[in-house]
Amino acid sequence: MPGIDFVDSFMKRHDKELSNRLCQNVKRSRAAVNETILNNYFDELTTSLEGVEPSMIVNYDETNITDDPGRKKVIVRRGTRHPERIVDSSKASTSVMFSGSADGKLLPPYITYKALNLYDSWTENGPKGAVYNRSKSGWFTLEIFEDWFRKIAIPYFKKFDKDAVKVIIGDNLASHISLDIINECKMNNIKFVLLPANSTHFTQPLDVAFFRPLKIKWRQTLSDWKEKNRGTIPKDRFPRLLKKCIDDMGEENIAKNLISGFKGSGISPLDREQVLKRLPSSTVKRGYLSLQGNKSHFAW
Repeated sequence: MPGIDFVDSFMKRHDKELSNRLCQNVKRSRAAVNETILNNYFDELTTSLEGVEPSMIVNYDETNITDDPGRKKVIVRRGTRHPERIVDSSKASTSVMFSGSADGKLLPPYITYKALNLYDSWTENGPKGAVYNRSKSGWFTLEIFEDWFRKIAIPYFKKFDKDAVKVIIGDNLASHISLDIINECKMNNIKFVLLPANSTHFTQPLDVAFFRPLKIKWRQTLSDWKEKNRGTIPKDRFPRLLKKCIDDMGEENIAKNLISGFKGSGISPLDREQVLKRLPSSTVKRGYLSLQGNKSHFAW
């Protein structure tokens, strides 16, 4: 078997074609998504998006806004084994539904607290047009999703011609689908497109290019607040911190991220190759080289 010296020499000889990088763990269910599944999805998507303007294509997704500002690089004396900084953090989080259009318009967020009651102080000084709710688990239920649809999605689509075709795109969670939603979509000339299961990491526009810069900016906002305050974020402070986070991102950057997300997911402009090229090739074997101590092995 080749040893570590061979591997080092091999990598140097092919440094223009190969690089040694940390890989991302992917669940087997996500890895099972293949060209056939995605081609069937894009075949249906082509029909659904025919003649639809980018401003009338909306993607939605919920995400957790956590109370943890994350780790931060610090300068310490050489030899320090466990560098630490004093900052209060917890595993608490708030669920927020974000949605945006293919032409770069961010719709008002829908905030759901983990609580039995909703107090007025929890709904003040937040992002413009934001809607607030609560659930026992802190997650979106079918009833809360229906409320989001009626208070965020429908008012946005009603700005356009009633006879114009609109499209709303999201995951296929059971809590996001109901007969009432389907009937309201028919009444308002809205096509409801469900993404293929386990494919949202590259077919969901918000996942592709919006959530990462949002979470980076949120951690900065949270770190600034934690430096001056103790404990977890009170619910009456969360709306204004979320507003600051979104404002600091800037409308122009938000629009660019949303447009990039729809482009990267092959939705607008419609281009299935944007997604298919991210799958392992069906004709060319792709492998990775794993280095562990003085041992080496190839995996294909």
